[in-house]
Amino acid sequence: MKALKLLAAVALCAVSYTHAASITVKAKQKVEWSEEGAFLSTNKGDISIYAVGLNIKQVQKLKSIKNGDCVLITAKDSKLEKSDGLTSIMEFQNAKKVSCK
Repeated sequence: MKALKLLAAVALCAVSYTHAASITVKAKQKVEWSEEGAFLSTNKGDISIYAVGLNIKQVQKLKSIKNGDCVLITAKDSKLEKSDGLTSIMEFQNAKKVSCK
């Protein structure tokens, strides 16, 4: 019975990580960098991305964002939390430029 409960708990955790959160925004300026993070001002508020451990491709995608670009940002986080106008992303996955609507 304990094994079944453990298996159910592991499956529940695995399912929660398979649903990535995403947000489409329009950049108001290029990404600003700090020691541990990347910050982006957008039409939907400011976004803070925890940048420690990002791979080169992820960093390049963030650095390519310029003022006026519309970007689909995907995170491994199950949902994006917004507090006081700031959306924090702890597990950044991808930034893809999209057409503005």
